[in-house]
Amino acid sequence: MEEYLSERQQIDWLRATLRENAPWALASVLITVGLFVGYQQWKAWGLRQADAADQKYEATLNALARGDADGAGRIVKELRESYARTPYADLAALALARFHVEGGRLGDAAALLEAVLKQTRDAELATVVRLRLARVQRADGKTDAALATLAGAPAGSASPAYADVRGDLLLDKGDKAGALAAWREALAAKSAGVNRELIELKIAALEPAAAPAGAGQKP
Repeated sequence: MEEYLSERQQIDWLRATLRENAPWALASVLITVGLFVGYQQWKAWGLRQADAADQKYEATLNALARGDADGAGRIVKELRESYARTPYADLAALALARFHVEGGRLGDAAALLEAVLKQTRDAELATVVRLRLARVQRADGKTDAALATLAGAPAGSASPAYADVRGDLLLDKGDKAGALAAWREALAAKSAGVNRELIELKIAALEPAAAPAGAGQKP
């Protein structure tokens, strides 16, 4: 009997607590439901955005395939303005930049790459874009700008490819010692990200008396 009363008292206490806290409990439930519904709607919106951006990216590639750089440029502008949170905005801009490089429009290519570098949220992509920008600037005769672009890389981004291009730029400025140091830095990293044989040839051409690292050695 005492156990029954104890359970009954617990039930009565629980009911009283629920009555007292019902408004707060209901509000908590409504907030939870609202957050869940909001998340689902946000997720669905994100999927729609990604799908629309994907289609526009394909439209950019199709326009470039037809040689319609102006049409592609309009689509890229729309992607960067309305779909900047998707990766397609950056990819479309890079595709157009490559088209401009192949067409000799180096200034237009550099402007696109600079915009991507400024706005992208992808740190790894930024590292690649910075290297491409430096190469375009070098091709456009802007050696100092290219060196500044490479120097602006965050810590850890000074890859062998960066060192290789920096060596080319320093040689353009007549700094042979600096170029050799940069190329040797690229080789010292022992990375597959650069053409090691080409770098060794550049070192050998610049300093014939010095055997390039690993060159001509036989087991």
